[in-house]
Amino acid sequence: KLGALPKDLPQLMQVVDKALPYLDARIKEDYDKRDKKQAAVNSLNYYAVQYHYMRSFFPEKGIAGPIVPAANHYRKEIQKNWIHGNRMAKGMIALALFRTGDKLNAGNILRSLEQTAITSDELGMYWKDNTAAYYWQDAPIETQSLLIEAFHEIRGNDKITGALKLSLLRHKQTNHWTSTKSTADACYALLLRG
Repeated sequence: KLGALPKDLPQLMQVVDKALPYLDARIKEDYDKRDKKQAAVNSLNYYAVQYHYMRSFFPEKGIAGPIVPAANHYRKEIQKNWIHGNRMAKGMIALALFRTGDKLNAGNILRSLEQTAITSDELGMYWKDNTAAYYWQDAPIETQSLLIEAFHEIRGNDKITGALKLSLLRHKQTNHWTSTKSTADACYALLLRG
């Protein structure tokens, strides 16, 4: 995404060409195993969220015909149930929808996130309850980094993106980024632009 590696790097393409069909097959498997009798789902499938976020990085790689019903089903589900997700899921959904043309829902998600945030000149923009918990999707640095990516890509390099970056840097001043993954995500978010 940052252009650090060429998109057509042979080693990278080998991995992508094997990973995408594998992940497509897993989402179809999940779709085939779901309870078809259940009329409406009012919760969020985090695997589907990750799948659509991952797929949004590869728009040039089409989804094979047999996988399309599963992908469409879960896309509709995340469009409907994004409100039930945590902040990281909402950021992933906003990016996935925006990259695939659903700018309206992506904008609604960002507005919702903005309304629940705390903003200060000194600490930037953050969410008070964005603290570490048990699940991967509750990691605070990764969540803040993903939300920087979402606001930057969907809204541009505006005041909110700067406030989100400031909060991430302020966190680094008083604490530490707890893992190599959180450090890599934070660096990615800060290097997106500016």
